[in-house]
Amino acid sequence: MEMTKEGLIAFSSAGKKVSVDEPFNAPGRRNRIVFDALRHAASKKIFGLAYEKKGSLYLDLKCDPARIDELVNTMPYILPGQHFTKQNWITLDINQVPSKEVLRKLVDASFQLTD
Repeated sequence: MEMTKEGLIAFSSAGKKVSVDEPFNAPGRRNRIVFDALRHAASKKIFGLAYEKKGSLYLDLKCDPARIDELVNTMPYILPGQHFTKQNWITLDINQVPSKEVLRKLVDASFQLTD
């Protein structure tokens, strides 16, 4: 699925009260990966982390720990969490996600798990 990081953030935020910031991006590190944290507006808890790496777009999402192994082993676009604990987070390769419906379900699940 083709999508820009800005489009991914807008899609993931639609219908939710969300704030976005760059908590891991010190000015001296701007030539490296820029992470955009998607947070609940009220609690500031992160439910998604969007970033580009080597020309691909990724989104880290919270996931039910009981489902992570199954998802990683059966869905080629789902990877073990790359930046948070692998026991609670997954990473999506957005270019490989088959549809917006699949992406919506995973984003909504992460949003609910972090509420």
